[in-house]
Formats: sequence, C-alpha cells, structure tokens
Amino acid sequence: MQRILKVSAELLEDVGIDGFNTNLLAERAGLGTRAIYRYFPNKFAILVAMAQDLRATERAWIGNLREPASGGDWREAVANAIDGHFEAASRHPGYAALRAAAFAIPELRESDSLENRALAQDLAAGLTSLGVVLDPGRMGALCRTIMESSNRMLDIALQSPRGEAAQLVRELKLMITSLLENYIPDPKPQRAAD
Repeated sequence: MQRILKVSAELLEDVGIDGFNTNLLAERAGLGTRAIYRYFPNKFAILVAMAQDLRATERAWIGNLREPASGGDWREAVANAIDGHFEAASRHPGYAALRAAAFAIPELRESDSLENRALAQDLAAGLTSLGVVLDPGRMGALCRTIMESSNRMLDIALQSPRGEAAQLVRELKLMITSLLENYIPDPKPQRAAD
C-alpha cells in the first residue's frame, strides 16, 4: 500500500489532478488495476489516503505549535514554522497538486478542514502558553484565521515562481507576526536589584 501511495504522489506531481487515474497509476506502479482496487475503491480514496499519510509529515515541517517559543523568541518560531513548511512542501512530490485538489474534492476538503481545526487547537494552546488571554470563541477565530490564511498563502506560493514565492512567504511571516503582536504581551523587563 505504501508503494501505491508513493507512486501516486509522483504521478500526481507529473500529471496533476485532472490526469490522475487508477489505470495510469497501475501502469506506473507496475501493478494490475485489481491490485490497486484491493486497497482503494477509487482515485478519491487514494488521494484521501495520501493526504492523511502526509499529516504527520506536515506537522513535523511546522514544528510544535503547542510550545512555539521553547528556547527562543516567538517571532522566530513563527518564521521557522512558515519557512519549514514551505521549504519541505516545495520538495515533496505531489504535495502542491494534492493541496490544490483539496479545494475541488469534497473528501479532501473535509479532511483538510479537520486537520486545520486540530492545528488551530494546538496553536491556541501555544498562544495561551505565551500569555494570550482571549475567550474561547475569539481564540478560535484568531487561530483559524492564522491557519487558514497561512495555508492559502503557502498554497499560492507553492504554485508560484521561486522569486515570487519567496516574497509571498516573507509577507506571510510579516502578516502573522504583526497580527500576533496585538495579542502576545511583551515580556516585562527585569528590574535591577537595588
């Protein structure tokens, strides 16, 4: 099954979502279509499995949102999360095409929405650890705004020429940092002992 998912990612990278089908996948993987259907009932099930398989990998690219400032400045953690995600995603076969498919395929859209909600909860815990105090509704809105806008801008950057992508990523980091500066309290300076 992992071989099918690996070849699926490579095929998706080559032909995009419109050209992706089980017959071409079977040919590329050196398998019969029955072997594909033994694991997956259709191409959409393959795409959902690919997306679910990527979730742990994506979390590693982003880093620990529950402890965003462990050992450093939170602004650096924001930059590292965005840069790490973009750089790794741009090297991962089929990732950009799979993300683009998430808008067109209801099963992928639902899976993506669930993962974004989980990441938003992790971010809320991280922001709370940094001293952000908001009612649950507002905290949820703040975190969803960050997650959804980050995902969309990174999706656009992944489809853009390298120079333009770098500018989009830079602006995204500035946008998220500027937004969070309204909520994260500055550390109080230490008073010198008299």
